[in-house]
Amino acid sequence: MGMLCLDTDSCHFQNRERARFCAQCGIPLQGTLVQGRYEIQLLMSKDQKTVTLQAIDRHGGQSVIVRALLPKKADAEERERFLQDAELAASFSDRMQEPGSIRVTDYGQDGPLAFLVKCEYMPGTSSVDPQAIRPHMTVRVADSRVSPWLPSASVMPGSTLDDEDELQTQLRLAVPMPPLPVNPLAAQPRLTKPAATPVLRDWLIEATYAYEAGQYHDALAAYEIATQQNVVSVEAWSGKGATLLHLGQPEEALLAYDHALSLQPNDPDLWNSRASVLHELHRYDEEMYCYDQALARNPSYAFAWSGRGMTLAEMGRSEEAIQAFDHALLLEPRQSVIWQAMGDTLYSMQRYEEALVAIERALALDADNAALWDTKGNILRRMRKTGDALQLHEQATNLDPNNATAWFDKANDLRDLRRFAEALAVYDHTLSLDPTLAGAWYNRGNVLAALHMYEDALESYDHALDYDEGLISAWYNKGSLLHELEQHEQAIGAFDRALAVDIHYTAAWNNKGLALFALGRLEEALAALDQATSFAPDEPDAWYNKAVALEKLGRSQEARSCQEWAQKLEQQQK
Repeated sequence: MGMLCLDTDSCHFQNRERARFCAQCGIPLQGTLVQGRYEIQLLMSKDQKTVTLQAIDRHGGQSVIVRALLPKKADAEERERFLQDAELAASFSDRMQEPGSIRVTDYGQDGPLAFLVKCEYMPGTSSVDPQAIRPHMTVRVADSRVSPWLPSASVMPGSTLDDEDELQTQLRLAVPMPPLPVNPLAAQPRLTKPAATPVLRDWLIEATYAYEAGQYHDALAAYEIATQQNVVSVEAWSGKGATLLHLGQPEEALLAYDHALSLQPNDPDLWNSRASVLHELHRYDEEMYCYDQALARNPSYAFAWSGRGMTLAEMGRSEEAIQAFDHALLLEPRQSVIWQAMGDTLYSMQRYEEALVAIERALALDADNAALWDTKGNILRRMRKTGDALQLHEQATNLDPNNATAWFDKANDLRDLRRFAEALAVYDHTLSLDPTLAGAWYNRGNVLAALHMYEDALESYDHALDYDEGLISAWYNKGSLLHELEQHEQAIGAFDRALAVDIHYTAAWNNKGLALFALGRLEEALAALDQATSFAPDEPDAWYNKAVALEKLGRSQEARSCQEWAQKLEQQQK
């Protein structure tokens, strides 16, 4: 069995056994040793040109961070510059004595990988002499204006990795994680008296670590200081924007991204991130403009295509959304999230066969995704394969036992199979996970009504309407049940609430007419039934009921005409 790349979002390449580096993207594989010393544990973050990994220093057992250039996205000059700046940062780190400060302790090149090692300074430790653990390297004085983490657009020629699979465009999150920043210590001049060197805190690095740990308030405070210290730091402004979005402050996030774009207007990632913020603000036309700008700068940016498609789908422009997903999948055919979005859109268009194909492609890439099993089950239920759908929804609940939506869909299968008692138990379990799920309360009411537990059904409809008072079918079913229970006044009130949402709701007009008839309010009943027949002239029940009301009012000729018309409609529908 080969080794799976640590980058399961963007690469997901299955490498050969005993490989050290991923043959597709070039990053070290889990459990391998960099420089024979640093055992790679997990992927922390990845941007266009660099990768950050958590590792264990096998010499001292200490947890460290390995920062490296992506081998297939860096040329020889970039690697040399990276290593020179790393050497300078390591020399300044030797002078840092503040507990908790981040220090560069090692750097070098292992095969195709140019890397540096960072860890938290603890009293009693010292930097590793890099020359003691690798061959001597000839270096020149570093240009302190250039960061080892600055991105570049070139691709490394003559890579020593296997070239059988070309590296594809990375699929980024909607809010990209900011790359680890420049160490400002690397930009300070050398001092002749090391003891007099001030200890500086790297606020950009601290902000990034806090962001990666989900400590967004701490991250924002650090980004604020970083942007004050260096107002032209794109990384600081973009990191601030991502953090503000996580904190639910999209307007402020937009300002931060605008500042970053004023500094680096040709960065497609920044345009894509700005699009994500505008999506939260429901400013979809401006969001589309940002995707256009990102794609103008990088037509192969798969995530800009997929983000565009998802927003088009939300706007009801489904055909355009499908075209955008097609573009994205031509670039990134192994991204399950894009196949899932494609499947969801086709499902909404009732193109169930095509939706099923898309979801199956997503499942082939991500078989443990409960949401995919749930969606496939819903497609099969729409295709009248309810028994098969039930099995898939059970699979979804096994994979994610706390997923209320999967339990809800399982209950719907049981309801459709008329296994009402089982369905009721599953609806109850669903609501124990999410008591605000209006649809579960509503369908629970329908099952209770089918079991002739009318009072309980009414209570369930009321709960549904507490969480979604615009749920028109709940008002209608509540009114119908109240009419059956001869609570006609309350029934009329429920029908009126349904009609306030949809004035053309024919069934509500019909049943309101029946409730008014039962109260002896014949003229009002006839007016309601007139509305029913005008909105649904081919519905025989409304005409029969209108005939009864007319007969009761002594308008026998009109009553006979309505009854004859109802009979003719019934014969046509047989």
